[in-house]
Amino acid sequence: MKQLLAFDLDGTLAEIGKRILPEHVDQLRLLEASGYRIAIVSGKPVDYLCGFARQLGLTRPILVGENGAVIQIGVDLPPRDFYILPYSQKAKQSIDFIRTKINTLLPHIWYQPNLVALTPFPKNQAEFDIIADCLQKNKPHVTDVRVYRHADSFDIVPCGVNKYNGMAYLGKLLDIPPENVIAVGDGVNDYPMFDYAGYAIGVHVAQEDKVDVNFPDIGQALAYLIG
Repeated sequence: MKQLLAFDLDGTLAEIGKRILPEHVDQLRLLEASGYRIAIVSGKPVDYLCGFARQLGLTRPILVGENGAVIQIGVDLPPRDFYILPYSQKAKQSIDFIRTKINTLLPHIWYQPNLVALTPFPKNQAEFDIIADCLQKNKPHVTDVRVYRHADSFDIVPCGVNKYNGMAYLGKLLDIPPENVIAVGDGVNDYPMFDYAGYAIGVHVAQEDKVDVNFPDIGQALAYLIG
């Protein structure tokens, strides 16, 4: 019996920066009514996910932000159930160090309002190059973190922070084993979540061997889950 449905947000439940379609909200509500717990597992911070989830009308959605680093159950603010995964002091020091370095070079850079990871958003290619050069030059001073370059940003996260470990932490909180979890996602940062879950559903995933079944869009994936 599958008990937990874990959905990525951007590129899965909704296009980047776009709303979720009303018919997909109805499908999520139907899945919850059939007995599933619904989790949104994203690289976005939980306060962003909270604003998104409030519009879904679910009973008590689970929010897993910053690629597994932060977990919130429900959309109440302040939250009643809120957890931050443990990570090393070295990682924290590295993140603080590189933030200072980036601020010196790009004092007006915008950061995603994270609690754990550092996510700067360059405005153009020149700023991308400045940050990449800064990270490379300071590599000996930046330890116990991983750096991911995306199309619009960089993610600098503590080692061990990923959707696999976030889901494992959540599974222990809810007493739900991995074999009772279905993960739904679209990108490489979802692969750890696919590895954790007992069943993986892709939404236009490039590497089809990472999932048990792959669909071209979320509507078909939701219909498959309902059916």
